Amino acid sequence: MADIAAVLGRLTPEELDELRDIGPQGHLTRHLIDALDRAAGGSGAGRGYYVPTGSVGATGGPHLVLRSDVTAWLFGTTPRIPHGNQSAETAEAVQTGTDWSELRPGDRVAIVRGKRVTASGIVDAMTEDASTVWVLFEGVAPRRMFHRGDPDDLRPVR
Repeated sequence: MADIAAVLGRLTPEELDELRDIGPQGHLTRHLIDALDRAAGGSGAGRGYYVPTGSVGATGGPHLVLRSDVTAWLFGTTPRIPHGNQSAETAEAVQTGTDWSELRPGDRVAIVRGKRVTASGIVDAMTEDASTVWVLFEGVAPRRMFHRGDPDDLRPVR
């Protein structure tokens, strides 16, 4: 298996954006599986970069997600794959030290624990004092509540 940087570096900017949009635990579409296979060297070559979740879709096929080290590489606190003319601004896509009171429903956020982005989603609702925020995700746990005292931080993604 080739290294993660080489395989992800062969994806198009649009494919990388799609991976980022579904988030670290998002189920991969057939299009993204084919793209990973192509980037890894051909039909089926991407196996190992994605793994089954243990759940199955409506057709009975397994849901597939990126392997944890691929996810860590792609969703780390500093993006490692600059593309297009966004390389300078991409490094600052996830703002640091944010105040949750500036979040609004509909904002895309990254969930950060320590120095690692663990997920991303959309702000669904929040309390008036911004101490509690509900975030929508795709997949099995579609909504989760975060409290200001939790170890997770919510950071807006531009």
